[in-house]
Amino acid sequence: MSDLTFHIRSHLPDCDGEELEHRTALLKARDYAAWLRTRVATQTALGHAADAHEVASAYLYAEATPALLKAAVGYCRNLVHAAFLADHLMEGGEA
Repeated sequence: MSDLTFHIRSHLPDCDGEELEHRTALLKARDYAAWLRTRVATQTALGHAADAHEVASAYLYAEATPALLKAAVGYCRNLVHAAFLADHLMEGGEA
C-alpha cells in the first residue's frame, strides 16, 4: 500500500479499485495545485490553481460515484494545465 493509498484508506477504509485510483489522483491534484499556487505569477493562473485545489479538496473524501470522481480528476487536471498556460501567456512567453 502506497503512502497516498494509506491516506485515502484512513478516511475511507473500504475504498478500493477504480474509486481508490480516482481518489488518489485527486489527492495528487490537490497537493500539486497547492504547490502551484506558490509558483504562478498572474492572478488568472492563481485563480485556476486555487479552483483546482478547492475542487480536489471537496471531492477527495466526499461520497461520490467513480464516474463523478473521474470527472473531478479531469476537471482539476485541466485547471492545473490552464494555470500553466495562463501564466505563460500573461507573462509574454513564447509559443
